[in-house]
Amino acid sequence: MSLMVPTEAIILAGGMGARLRSVVSDVPKPMAPVNNRPFLEYLMDYWIGQGIEQFSLSVGYLGEVIREHFGNEYRGRSVNYIVESEPLGTGGGLKHVINAKTWVNPDVVVVNGDTWFEVSLAKLVRDYKARGAPISIALKQILENDRYGAVGVDQNRKITEFGIKTQGACFINGGCYLLNAAWLSTKMAAMPEKFSLEQDFLVPLAAQGLLSASVQDVTFLDIGIPEDFMQASDVICKQGAI
Repeated sequence: MSLMVPTEAIILAGGMGARLRSVVSDVPKPMAPVNNRPFLEYLMDYWIGQGIEQFSLSVGYLGEVIREHFGNEYRGRSVNYIVESEPLGTGGGLKHVINAKTWVNPDVVVVNGDTWFEVSLAKLVRDYKARGAPISIALKQILENDRYGAVGVDQNRKITEFGIKTQGACFINGGCYLLNAAWLSTKMAAMPEKFSLEQDFLVPLAAQGLLSASVQDVTFLDIGIPEDFMQASDVICKQGAI
């Protein structure tokens, strides 16, 4: 399959962050402060370091806080905002972003705005191209699973199942995708306005053999719950991002 090296990233930053309210209540979850800087700054810094030149932010709850902080440019990279007037879910939010603009480069990175996952974009691109599926998902292998849906992967690194319930060692979705925007727009056309990307969209795609895996053994942290958010400073500092 042909592939232009992606230079645009979509960040899904529209969640309400209800589980984090006990420690962060006055800003949206991606703006949670880590060493006096918003988590989203670190995330964007990381992807700028991977070659991303433009960001499209899906914003909803307290989205004006994000817009007021970043404006239309961050470190010389353009920042666009696609606003959810009401919560659309991760799938509905992504559909809204994909349909909101014309993508010069059809291959786009999508990342969760509350996840620190040190994905190598070069490896993600190689795996995406090698396996030929329209969506490649960066996966993290963990030894104990107490909160995530697991992902089934075959010997050819095709994803066979999504959202498996298991407590042992497994692969999990790290919230980072490389996909073809034109294909996704067409595929999502029949989806409702509000839906879950993971449960409503990716589960059936896995069954159809349309998802591939890019297994990346790198640092992963989901800041969505207070216990993990409290680790963010140490984790990001250790990686030299502060």
